[in-house]
This record gives sequence, C-alpha cells and structure tokens, in this order.
Amino acid sequence: MNNSLRDADRLPTFKQLLWLIPIVLTLHNIEEALTMPRWVMANLPLIKENLPIAIDLQFTPAQLLFSLLIATVVPVVVTIVCINGERRSAKLYLLFLLQAIVLLNVFIPHVAASIRMKQYNPGVVTAVCVNLPFSLYLFRRAVLERYLASREFALLFILAIVVYGPVAWMLHFGGEWLARFV
Repeated sequence: MNNSLRDADRLPTFKQLLWLIPIVLTLHNIEEALTMPRWVMANLPLIKENLPIAIDLQFTPAQLLFSLLIATVVPVVVTIVCINGERRSAKLYLLFLLQAIVLLNVFIPHVAASIRMKQYNPGVVTAVCVNLPFSLYLFRRAVLERYLASREFALLFILAIVVYGPVAWMLHFGGEWLARFV
C-alpha cells in the first residue's frame, strides 16, 4: 500500500479536526485564566500605554475571567451550530473565520505584546505552541481537501483583521457586564 494512503488512514477526518477548534481554544483560554488576572493587575500602566488608542479601560480579575468564559463558550456554540455545514457553506466559513481570528490572536496581542513588553504575556505559550501549528494544519487540510480555496483563506484572514477589534471589545465589555453580577 502507498505510504500516503496509509498515513491518510491515520489522520482524523476533517469533521473530527473541526471539533478540535473549541478544544484547542479552551486550552489556550485556561492558560490565560490561570495567568492573566494577576499579570494584568501587575502590568496595567504598561498595558494602557501600549494600547493603540488612548482609552481608559478598566480591568478586574472577575471581568477578565468572564471575558475568557465568553471566549470559550461562544466558540463551542459556533462549532455545534456550524459543524455539519456542507463543503464551502456559510456555516463552515463562520467556523473558519473563528479559527482565522484565533490565528491572528497568536500574533496580536500575544507575540507582539511579548516582544514589545519584553516579558511573558498570558496565553503566549499556547498561542505559539498550540494555536499556531493547529491553525496552520487546519487551514492546510481545508485547502487540500477543498473545503476552502487559497484565495478564500486570504479573504477570511482579511475579514478576521476587520472583525478582531470589535470582537475583542465585545469580549471585554461582555465580561465587564457579567462581572457586575458577582
């Protein structure tokens, strides 16, 4: 038997691979939940001076944890709703957009903040060691198995750049809103 066929028999199906999206993201969010509240409180002045726009953001440990909870639950729901989408369907594109945002998140803020601040940034370990290789593998498989064309990946990544800021703000303010109830 051809080696590539034997290797393909051991690979997860594409749908199985899609189920890893919320699992991988949950691992990343756990790293952030364990390290972010203390790190943010210790580095708040440095964080504020490195924001791209001058805004007086307020962070509390509860707000950060609720933001991470939203960032964990929403991808699970999106995956459940979209997992059975047909090849090249809007449902799968939404799931791919979610993963494109996760891929962008590797670099902004994790890698960029770690370089700029010259220190560990919560989530950078799983961003670089888990999210980056998983994202590249997922998108490579999506293109090879014709779930996504190369140009569609480029468009998804551009769309991820456009929606990244609003999504980050929604997570922040959603966490802030939920924190008011505790």
